[in-house]
Amino acid sequence: MSSVGLDAEQLRAAVDSAVAQVPHEDVVVVGRHGEAETVGRASGVMVVDDDGASLSALLASSSAKAIIVLRWGTLAPGAVTEIEAFLRNNVGVDVIYGDSVTSNGAPLFRPLFSPIRLRSNDYLGPVVAIRIHVLKAIGGIDRHAARSHVLEVALRAHDAGSVISLLPVVIAREDLAFNDFSDTVEAQRAAVGRYLAAKGVDARIEEVAPFVRRIRYDVVGAPLVSIVIPTRGGSAVIAGGDRVLVVEAVRGIIERSTYRHLQFVIVADLDTPVAVIEELEVMCGDALRLIAWTDEFNFSAKMNRGVLAADGEYVVLLNDDVELVSPDWIETMVGLAQQDGVGIVGAMLYFEDSTLQHAGQVYVGAVAGHAAFGWPGGQNDSIMSLSVDHEVSGVTAACALMRRDLFLELGGFTLALPGNYNDVDLNMKVRTAGYSAVFSPWVRLYHFESKSRDPKILDSDLLTLQARWAGLMQVEMYSRML
Repeated sequence: MSSVGLDAEQLRAAVDSAVAQVPHEDVVVVGRHGEAETVGRASGVMVVDDDGASLSALLASSSAKAIIVLRWGTLAPGAVTEIEAFLRNNVGVDVIYGDSVTSNGAPLFRPLFSPIRLRSNDYLGPVVAIRIHVLKAIGGIDRHAARSHVLEVALRAHDAGSVISLLPVVIAREDLAFNDFSDTVEAQRAAVGRYLAAKGVDARIEEVAPFVRRIRYDVVGAPLVSIVIPTRGGSAVIAGGDRVLVVEAVRGIIERSTYRHLQFVIVADLDTPVAVIEELEVMCGDALRLIAWTDEFNFSAKMNRGVLAADGEYVVLLNDDVELVSPDWIETMVGLAQQDGVGIVGAMLYFEDSTLQHAGQVYVGAVAGHAAFGWPGGQNDSIMSLSVDHEVSGVTAACALMRRDLFLELGGFTLALPGNYNDVDLNMKVRTAGYSAVFSPWVRLYHFESKSRDPKILDSDLLTLQARWAGLMQVEMYSRML
Protein backbone atom coordinates (compact mmCIF):
# COMPACT_ATOMS: atom_id res chain seq x y z
CA MET A 1 0.00 0.00 0.00
CA SER A 2 1.39 3.41 -0.92
CA SER A 3 1.22 6.36 1.44
CA VAL A 4 -0.13 8.40 -1.47
CA GLY A 5 -3.41 6.71 -0.66
CA LEU A 6 -3.16 6.94 3.14
CA ASP A 7 -6.56 7.26 4.75
CA ALA A 8 -6.86 10.87 5.94
CA GLU A 9 -8.91 10.10 9.06
CA GLN A 10 -6.43 7.45 10.21
CA LEU A 11 -3.45 9.72 9.67
CA ARG A 12 -5.23 12.57 11.46
CA ALA A 13 -5.79 10.28 14.46
CA ALA A 14 -2.18 9.13 14.40
CA VAL A 15 -0.82 12.69 14.30
CA ASP A 16 -3.16 13.79 17.08
CA SER A 17 -1.86 10.92 19.18
CA ALA A 18 1.73 11.92 18.47
CA VAL A 19 1.35 15.57 19.39
CA ALA A 20 -0.34 14.61 22.66
CA GLN A 21 2.96 13.18 23.90
CA VAL A 22 5.88 15.09 25.43
CA PRO A 23 7.82 16.38 22.39
CA HIS A 24 11.47 15.73 21.63
CA GLU A 25 13.58 15.50 18.48
CA ASP A 26 12.39 12.11 17.22
CA VAL A 27 10.93 11.78 13.74
CA VAL A 28 8.54 9.16 12.46
CA VAL A 29 9.00 7.89 8.93
CA VAL A 30 5.75 6.86 7.28
CA GLY A 31 6.51 4.64 4.34
CA ARG A 32 6.12 1.35 2.59
CA HIS A 33 6.11 -1.96 4.38
CA GLY A 34 9.66 -3.12 4.80
CA GLU A 35 11.32 0.30 4.75
CA ALA A 36 12.80 -0.44 8.18
CA GLU A 37 15.34 -2.62 6.41
CA THR A 38 16.15 0.24 4.01
CA VAL A 39 17.04 2.93 6.54
CA GLY A 40 17.82 0.88 9.62
CA ARG A 41 16.79 1.51 13.17
CA ALA A 42 18.66 4.75 13.73
CA SER A 43 18.29 6.29 17.17
CA GLY A 44 15.12 8.32 17.40
CA VAL A 45 13.73 7.04 14.08
CA MET A 46 10.83 4.69 13.59
CA VAL A 47 9.91 3.32 10.17
CA VAL A 48 6.34 2.14 10.10
CA ASP A 49 3.98 0.65 7.58
CA ASP A 50 1.48 3.17 6.25
CA ASP A 51 -1.76 1.34 6.97
CA GLY A 52 -3.99 3.17 9.41
CA ALA A 53 -3.88 0.57 12.16
CA SER A 54 -0.08 0.52 12.24
CA LEU A 55 0.10 4.29 12.26
CA SER A 56 -2.39 4.67 15.06
CA ALA A 57 -0.73 2.02 17.20
CA LEU A 58 2.88 3.12 16.70
CA LEU A 59 2.43 6.89 16.62
CA ALA A 60 0.32 6.78 19.76
CA SER A 61 3.42 5.80 21.70
CA SER A 62 5.67 8.32 19.90
CA SER A 63 6.67 11.80 20.99
CA ALA A 64 7.92 12.73 17.52
CA LYS A 65 8.31 16.34 16.45
CA ALA A 66 8.24 15.56 12.72
CA ILE A 67 6.76 13.07 10.35
CA ILE A 68 8.56 12.00 7.16
CA VAL A 69 6.16 10.74 4.53
CA LEU A 70 7.59 8.36 1.93
CA ARG A 71 4.96 8.58 -0.79
CA TRP A 72 6.53 6.23 -3.31
CA GLY A 73 9.93 4.82 -4.18
CA THR A 74 12.59 4.22 -1.54
CA LEU A 75 14.58 6.40 0.81
CA ALA A 76 18.12 7.11 -0.30
CA PRO A 77 20.94 6.01 2.03
CA GLY A 78 21.40 8.60 4.73
CA ALA A 79 18.18 10.45 3.83
CA VAL A 80 16.73 10.42 7.31
CA THR A 81 19.99 11.73 8.75
CA GLU A 82 20.05 14.53 6.17
CA ILE A 83 16.45 15.49 6.95
CA GLU A 84 16.98 15.38 10.70
CA ALA A 85 20.07 17.59 10.41
CA PHE A 86 18.23 20.07 8.18
CA LEU A 87 15.35 20.29 10.62
CA ARG A 88 17.73 20.73 13.53
CA ASN A 89 19.80 23.42 11.82
CA ASN A 90 16.88 25.31 10.26
CA VAL A 91 14.39 25.80 13.06
CA GLY A 92 12.31 28.20 10.98
CA VAL A 93 11.65 25.61 8.26
CA ASP A 94 8.41 23.67 8.70
CA VAL A 95 8.10 21.46 5.61
CA ILE A 96 10.96 19.89 3.65
CA TYR A 97 11.17 18.16 0.29
CA GLY A 98 14.22 17.17 -1.74
CA ASP A 99 15.80 15.85 -4.90
CA SER A 100 15.61 12.27 -6.10
CA VAL A 101 16.88 9.97 -8.82
CA THR A 102 14.93 7.83 -11.23
CA SER A 103 15.09 4.05 -11.19
CA ASN A 104 17.82 4.43 -13.84
CA GLY A 105 19.80 6.87 -11.71
CA ALA A 106 18.93 10.05 -13.63
CA PRO A 107 18.69 13.10 -11.36
CA LEU A 108 15.43 14.91 -10.68
CA PHE A 109 16.39 18.36 -9.42
CA ARG A 110 13.42 20.16 -7.88
CA PRO A 111 13.01 23.95 -7.66
CA LEU A 112 12.87 26.21 -4.66
CA PHE A 113 9.43 26.30 -3.12
CA SER A 114 7.06 27.55 -5.81
CA PRO A 115 3.46 28.09 -4.65
CA ILE A 116 2.09 28.91 -8.11
CA ARG A 117 3.74 25.80 -9.52
CA LEU A 118 2.42 23.60 -6.70
CA ARG A 119 -1.15 24.38 -7.72
CA SER A 120 -0.46 22.98 -11.19
CA ASN A 121 1.86 20.14 -10.31
CA ASP A 122 2.74 18.38 -7.05
CA TYR A 123 6.47 18.54 -7.69
CA LEU A 124 7.49 17.86 -4.08
CA GLY A 125 8.66 14.35 -4.86
CA PRO A 126 8.60 11.03 -3.00
CA VAL A 127 9.73 12.26 0.42
CA VAL A 128 8.21 15.15 2.38
CA ALA A 129 8.96 15.96 6.02
CA ILE A 130 6.47 17.98 8.09
CA ARG A 131 6.84 19.30 11.61
CA ILE A 132 3.93 17.94 13.61
CA HIS A 133 3.19 21.30 15.25
CA VAL A 134 2.45 22.64 11.76
CA LEU A 135 -0.12 19.92 11.17
CA LYS A 136 -1.69 20.81 14.48
CA ALA A 137 -1.65 24.56 13.74
CA ILE A 138 -3.48 24.21 10.41
CA GLY A 139 -6.13 21.95 11.87
CA GLY A 140 -4.74 18.61 10.87
CA ILE A 141 -5.39 16.77 7.62
CA ASP A 142 -8.46 17.53 5.56
CA ARG A 143 -10.84 14.58 5.77
CA HIS A 144 -11.49 14.97 2.04
CA ALA A 145 -7.81 14.83 1.10
CA ALA A 146 -7.27 11.08 0.74
CA ARG A 147 -4.60 10.45 -1.92
CA SER A 148 -3.67 14.15 -1.93
CA HIS A 149 -3.00 14.87 1.71
CA VAL A 150 0.63 15.99 1.33
CA LEU A 151 -0.25 18.41 -1.48
CA GLU A 152 -3.20 19.73 0.49
CA VAL A 153 -1.13 20.20 3.65
CA ALA A 154 1.62 22.04 1.74
CA LEU A 155 -0.86 24.44 0.14
CA ARG A 156 -2.55 25.28 3.44
CA ALA A 157 0.70 25.42 5.41
CA HIS A 158 2.12 27.97 2.98
CA ASP A 159 -0.95 30.18 3.31
CA ALA A 160 -0.66 29.92 7.09
CA GLY A 161 2.86 31.33 6.94
CA SER A 162 4.83 28.11 7.29
CA VAL A 163 8.22 27.99 5.59
CA ILE A 164 8.51 25.22 3.00
CA SER A 165 12.05 24.52 1.85
CA LEU A 166 13.97 22.52 -0.70
CA LEU A 167 16.71 20.29 0.66
CA PRO A 168 18.96 20.15 -2.44
CA VAL A 169 20.15 16.63 -1.70
CA VAL A 170 19.04 13.31 -3.19
CA ILE A 171 16.82 11.79 -0.52
CA ALA A 172 14.85 9.23 -2.54
CA ARG A 173 14.90 6.88 -5.47
CA GLU A 174 11.83 6.87 -7.69
CA ASP A 175 10.13 3.51 -8.08
CA LEU A 176 6.49 3.73 -9.07
CA ALA A 177 4.26 0.74 -8.54
CA PHE A 178 1.34 0.24 -10.90
CA ASN A 179 -1.26 1.25 -8.32
CA ASP A 180 0.72 4.05 -6.69
CA PHE A 181 -1.35 6.78 -8.26
CA SER A 182 -4.72 5.13 -8.67
CA ASP A 183 -7.37 7.87 -8.44
CA THR A 184 -4.74 10.41 -7.38
CA VAL A 185 -5.10 12.64 -10.44
CA GLU A 186 -8.70 13.44 -9.63
CA ALA A 187 -7.96 13.70 -5.90
CA GLN A 188 -5.27 16.31 -6.52
CA ARG A 189 -7.45 18.28 -8.91
CA ALA A 190 -10.21 18.30 -6.31
CA ALA A 191 -7.80 19.36 -3.56
CA VAL A 192 -6.54 22.30 -5.63
CA GLY A 193 -10.12 23.26 -6.48
CA ARG A 194 -11.11 23.30 -2.80
CA TYR A 195 -8.00 25.29 -1.94
CA LEU A 196 -8.64 27.97 -4.58
CA ALA A 197 -12.32 28.20 -3.64
CA ALA A 198 -11.40 28.70 0.01
CA LYS A 199 -9.12 31.58 -1.06
CA GLY A 200 -11.87 33.14 -3.14
CA VAL A 201 -9.94 32.58 -6.38
CA ASP A 202 -12.15 31.92 -9.40
CA ALA A 203 -10.40 29.60 -11.83
CA ARG A 204 -10.91 26.65 -14.13
CA ILE A 205 -8.66 23.63 -13.74
CA GLU A 206 -7.78 21.62 -16.85
CA GLU A 207 -5.79 18.38 -16.88
CA VAL A 208 -2.86 18.65 -19.28
CA ALA A 209 -1.19 15.33 -18.43
CA PRO A 210 -1.22 13.01 -15.43
CA PHE A 211 -0.56 15.22 -12.37
CA VAL A 212 -0.13 18.31 -14.57
CA ARG A 213 -2.87 20.92 -14.57
CA ARG A 214 -3.42 24.21 -16.32
CA ILE A 215 -5.17 26.69 -14.07
CA ARG A 216 -7.01 29.39 -15.96
CA TYR A 217 -7.40 32.24 -13.48
CA ASP A 218 -10.39 34.47 -14.13
CA VAL A 219 -9.42 38.12 -14.51
CA VAL A 220 -10.89 40.19 -11.67
CA GLY A 221 -12.62 43.18 -13.21
CA ALA A 222 -11.74 44.48 -16.65
CA PRO A 223 -8.50 46.41 -16.09
CA LEU A 224 -7.01 48.47 -18.88
CA VAL A 225 -3.76 46.90 -20.09
CA SER A 226 -1.24 49.21 -21.74
CA ILE A 227 1.16 47.55 -24.17
CA VAL A 228 4.39 49.56 -24.21
CA ILE A 229 6.52 49.04 -27.34
CA PRO A 230 9.74 50.89 -28.18
CA THR A 231 10.49 51.08 -31.90
CA ARG A 232 12.35 52.78 -34.69
CA GLY A 233 9.98 51.37 -37.29
CA GLY A 234 12.49 48.95 -38.72
CA SER A 235 11.87 46.16 -41.21
CA ALA A 236 13.24 42.64 -41.49
CA VAL A 237 12.82 39.53 -43.61
CA ILE A 238 10.74 37.01 -41.66
CA ALA A 239 9.70 33.66 -43.13
CA GLY A 240 10.92 34.83 -46.52
CA GLY A 241 8.89 38.03 -46.56
CA ASP A 242 9.73 41.62 -45.70
CA ARG A 243 7.75 43.06 -42.81
CA VAL A 244 7.66 46.22 -40.74
CA LEU A 245 8.19 44.70 -37.32
CA VAL A 246 6.15 47.00 -35.09
CA VAL A 247 3.26 47.16 -37.55
CA GLU A 248 2.98 43.38 -37.80
CA ALA A 249 3.39 42.96 -34.03
CA VAL A 250 0.52 45.35 -33.33
CA ARG A 251 -1.59 43.94 -36.16
CA GLY A 252 -1.27 40.43 -34.74
CA ILE A 253 -2.30 41.61 -31.27
CA ILE A 254 -5.34 43.47 -32.57
CA GLU A 255 -6.47 40.59 -34.79
CA ARG A 256 -5.82 37.68 -32.42
CA SER A 257 -6.14 38.89 -28.83
CA THR A 258 -9.32 37.86 -27.06
CA TYR A 259 -8.84 40.57 -24.41
CA ARG A 260 -10.04 43.85 -25.84
CA HIS A 261 -9.44 46.48 -23.13
CA LEU A 262 -6.03 47.43 -24.50
CA GLN A 263 -3.97 50.55 -25.04
CA PHE A 264 -0.92 50.74 -27.30
CA VAL A 265 1.87 53.03 -26.12
CA ILE A 266 4.42 53.30 -28.92
CA VAL A 267 7.70 55.02 -28.07
CA ALA A 268 9.07 55.83 -31.52
CA ASP A 269 12.40 57.27 -32.57
CA LEU A 270 12.25 60.46 -34.64
CA ASP A 271 13.56 58.60 -37.68
CA THR A 272 10.61 56.19 -37.62
CA PRO A 273 9.10 56.35 -41.14
CA VAL A 274 5.98 58.48 -41.38
CA ALA A 275 4.20 55.64 -43.19
CA VAL A 276 4.73 53.40 -40.17
CA ILE A 277 3.24 55.96 -37.80
CA GLU A 278 0.26 56.49 -40.08
CA GLU A 279 -0.42 52.77 -40.31
CA LEU A 280 -0.30 52.41 -36.52
CA GLU A 281 -2.73 55.32 -36.18
CA VAL A 282 -5.18 53.67 -38.55
CA MET A 283 -4.96 50.26 -36.85
CA CYS A 284 -5.10 51.46 -33.23
CA GLY A 285 -7.36 54.49 -33.48
CA ASP A 286 -8.09 55.99 -30.07
CA ALA A 287 -6.23 53.13 -28.36
CA LEU A 288 -2.89 54.56 -29.54
CA ARG A 289 -0.66 56.81 -27.49
CA LEU A 290 2.38 57.88 -29.50
CA ILE A 291 5.51 59.07 -27.69
CA ALA A 292 8.31 60.71 -29.68
CA TRP A 293 11.80 59.65 -28.61
CA THR A 294 14.42 62.30 -29.36
CA ASP A 295 17.42 61.09 -27.35
CA GLU A 296 20.04 58.47 -28.19
CA PHE A 297 19.13 54.81 -27.84
CA ASN A 298 18.44 53.70 -24.27
CA PHE A 299 15.96 50.87 -23.97
CA SER A 300 15.51 51.47 -20.25
CA ALA A 301 14.73 55.16 -20.67
CA LYS A 302 12.36 54.50 -23.57
CA MET A 303 10.39 51.92 -21.61
CA ASN A 304 10.24 54.12 -18.52
CA ARG A 305 8.90 56.98 -20.65
CA GLY A 306 6.27 54.69 -22.14
CA VAL A 307 5.09 53.37 -18.78
CA LEU A 308 4.83 56.91 -17.41
CA ALA A 309 2.59 57.82 -20.34
CA ALA A 310 0.44 54.68 -20.03
CA ASP A 311 -3.06 54.77 -18.54
CA GLY A 312 -3.40 51.04 -17.82
CA GLU A 313 -3.53 49.39 -14.42
CA TYR A 314 -1.21 46.80 -15.95
CA VAL A 315 1.58 47.30 -18.46
CA VAL A 316 2.97 44.81 -20.95
CA LEU A 317 6.63 45.44 -21.70
CA LEU A 318 6.99 44.26 -25.28
CA ASN A 319 9.63 44.28 -28.01
CA ASP A 320 8.56 45.30 -31.50
CA ASP A 321 10.02 42.12 -33.07
CA VAL A 322 7.39 39.65 -31.83
CA GLU A 323 4.41 37.81 -33.24
CA LEU A 324 1.54 36.67 -31.04
CA VAL A 325 0.65 32.96 -30.92
CA SER A 326 -1.68 32.66 -27.88
CA PRO A 327 -4.93 34.65 -28.27
CA ASP A 328 -5.64 34.55 -24.50
CA TRP A 329 -2.19 35.83 -23.55
CA ILE A 330 -3.45 38.93 -21.72
CA GLU A 331 -6.03 37.02 -19.65
CA THR A 332 -3.40 34.46 -18.72
CA MET A 333 -0.83 37.02 -17.62
CA VAL A 334 -3.25 39.29 -15.77
CA GLY A 335 -4.84 36.30 -14.03
CA LEU A 336 -1.44 35.25 -12.75
CA ALA A 337 -0.43 38.80 -11.83
CA GLN A 338 -3.55 39.04 -9.66
CA GLN A 339 -2.44 36.11 -7.50
CA ASP A 340 -0.94 36.81 -4.09
CA GLY A 341 2.74 37.68 -4.19
CA VAL A 342 3.21 37.68 -7.97
CA GLY A 343 5.15 40.70 -9.22
CA ILE A 344 5.98 40.07 -12.87
CA VAL A 345 4.76 37.50 -15.42
CA GLY A 346 6.64 36.37 -18.52
CA ALA A 347 6.09 34.31 -21.64
CA MET A 348 7.36 31.38 -23.67
CA LEU A 349 9.26 32.83 -26.62
CA TYR A 350 10.26 31.00 -29.79
CA PHE A 351 12.85 31.76 -32.42
CA GLU A 352 11.70 31.95 -36.03
CA ASP A 353 12.57 28.25 -36.48
CA SER A 354 10.28 27.33 -33.52
CA THR A 355 13.11 26.43 -31.16
CA LEU A 356 12.87 27.91 -27.68
CA GLN A 357 14.43 31.27 -26.99
CA HIS A 358 13.04 31.87 -23.50
CA ALA A 359 11.36 29.85 -20.76
CA GLY A 360 12.41 32.07 -17.89
CA GLN A 361 15.80 33.44 -16.94
CA VAL A 362 18.51 31.45 -15.15
CA TYR A 363 21.15 33.12 -12.99
CA VAL A 364 24.44 31.33 -12.43
CA GLY A 365 27.75 32.83 -11.34
CA ALA A 366 26.31 36.37 -11.57
CA VAL A 367 25.53 35.86 -15.29
CA ALA A 368 22.02 35.62 -16.73
CA GLY A 369 20.80 33.29 -19.47
CA HIS A 370 17.59 31.76 -20.77
CA ALA A 371 16.10 28.49 -19.50
CA ALA A 372 15.68 25.81 -22.18
CA PHE A 373 17.52 27.99 -24.70
CA GLY A 374 17.56 26.33 -28.13
CA TRP A 375 15.40 23.36 -27.11
CA PRO A 376 13.08 22.02 -29.83
CA GLY A 377 9.50 23.19 -29.47
CA GLY A 378 7.50 20.61 -27.51
CA GLN A 379 10.47 19.26 -25.55
CA ASN A 380 10.09 19.15 -21.78
CA ASP A 381 12.13 18.26 -18.74
CA SER A 382 11.37 15.29 -16.49
CA ILE A 383 9.43 17.40 -13.96
CA MET A 384 7.22 19.02 -16.64
CA SER A 385 8.53 22.56 -16.17
CA LEU A 386 7.43 23.64 -19.66
CA SER A 387 3.84 22.61 -19.06
CA VAL A 388 3.09 24.53 -15.86
CA ASP A 389 3.06 28.12 -14.67
CA HIS A 390 5.97 28.43 -12.26
CA GLU A 391 8.22 30.78 -10.37
CA VAL A 392 11.56 31.59 -12.01
CA SER A 393 14.59 33.71 -11.27
CA GLY A 394 13.38 36.25 -13.82
CA VAL A 395 11.59 36.80 -17.13
CA THR A 396 12.67 38.70 -20.21
CA ALA A 397 11.24 42.15 -20.90
CA ALA A 398 10.78 41.11 -24.52
CA CYS A 399 7.34 40.19 -23.19
CA ALA A 400 6.43 40.72 -19.55
CA LEU A 401 3.45 42.06 -17.63
CA MET A 402 3.29 43.77 -14.27
CA ARG A 403 1.19 46.26 -12.37
CA ARG A 404 2.03 49.80 -13.46
CA ASP A 405 2.11 51.07 -9.88
CA LEU A 406 4.60 48.36 -8.88
CA PHE A 407 6.83 49.17 -11.85
CA LEU A 408 6.88 52.83 -10.80
CA GLU A 409 7.30 52.01 -7.11
CA LEU A 410 10.43 49.99 -7.93
CA GLY A 411 11.85 52.77 -10.08
CA GLY A 412 11.35 51.01 -13.41
CA PHE A 413 14.39 50.09 -15.50
CA THR A 414 17.74 51.41 -14.37
CA LEU A 415 19.18 53.95 -16.79
CA ALA A 416 22.65 52.57 -16.06
CA LEU A 417 21.74 49.54 -18.20
CA PRO A 418 20.70 51.10 -21.53
CA GLY A 419 20.87 48.01 -23.71
CA ASN A 420 21.27 44.73 -21.85
CA TYR A 421 20.46 43.15 -18.49
CA ASN A 422 17.96 45.90 -17.67
CA ASP A 423 15.26 43.25 -17.35
CA VAL A 424 17.46 41.13 -15.07
CA ASP A 425 17.90 44.17 -12.85
CA LEU A 426 14.13 44.77 -12.86
CA ASN A 427 13.44 41.15 -11.90
CA MET A 428 15.90 41.37 -9.03
CA LYS A 429 14.17 44.52 -7.79
CA VAL A 430 10.82 42.72 -8.00
CA ARG A 431 12.10 39.73 -6.03
CA THR A 432 13.99 41.65 -3.37
CA ALA A 433 10.79 43.63 -2.78
CA GLY A 434 9.14 40.35 -1.79
CA TYR A 435 7.35 39.48 -5.03
CA SER A 436 7.88 36.58 -7.41
CA ALA A 437 8.63 36.33 -11.11
CA VAL A 438 6.39 33.80 -12.85
CA PHE A 439 6.82 32.17 -16.24
CA SER A 440 3.79 30.88 -18.13
CA PRO A 441 4.16 28.34 -20.95
CA TRP A 442 0.61 29.24 -22.01
CA VAL A 443 1.68 32.71 -23.18
CA ARG A 444 3.45 32.08 -26.46
CA LEU A 445 4.99 34.43 -28.98
CA TYR A 446 7.61 34.30 -31.67
CA HIS A 447 10.52 36.60 -30.91
CA PHE A 448 12.64 37.48 -33.89
CA GLU A 449 15.46 38.39 -31.54
CA SER A 450 18.04 40.92 -32.64
CA LYS A 451 16.20 41.66 -35.85
CA SER A 452 15.69 45.22 -34.64
CA ARG A 453 18.99 46.09 -32.95
CA ASP A 454 22.60 45.08 -32.33
CA PRO A 455 22.54 42.35 -29.63
CA LYS A 456 26.14 42.89 -28.56
CA ILE A 457 26.56 42.81 -24.78
CA LEU A 458 28.98 45.42 -23.49
CA ASP A 459 31.43 44.63 -20.71
CA SER A 460 30.10 47.71 -18.92
CA ASP A 461 26.58 46.20 -18.88
CA LEU A 462 27.79 43.02 -17.19
CA LEU A 463 29.94 44.91 -14.70
CA THR A 464 27.04 47.18 -13.78
CA LEU A 465 24.71 44.22 -13.26
CA GLN A 466 27.24 42.35 -11.14
CA ALA A 467 28.00 45.39 -9.02
CA ARG A 468 24.30 45.53 -8.13
CA TRP A 469 23.32 41.89 -7.80
CA ALA A 470 26.28 39.47 -7.99
CA GLY A 471 25.74 38.17 -4.46
CA LEU A 472 22.17 37.10 -5.25
CA MET A 473 22.83 35.58 -8.68
CA GLN A 474 25.31 32.81 -7.95
CA VAL A 475 23.24 29.60 -7.93
CA GLU A 476 20.17 28.88 -10.05
CA MET A 477 17.52 27.22 -7.89
CA TYR A 478 14.25 27.57 -9.82
CA SER A 479 15.05 26.12 -13.27
CA ARG A 480 17.56 23.48 -12.23
CA MET A 481 16.42 20.97 -14.87
CA LEU A 482 16.43 23.55 -17.70
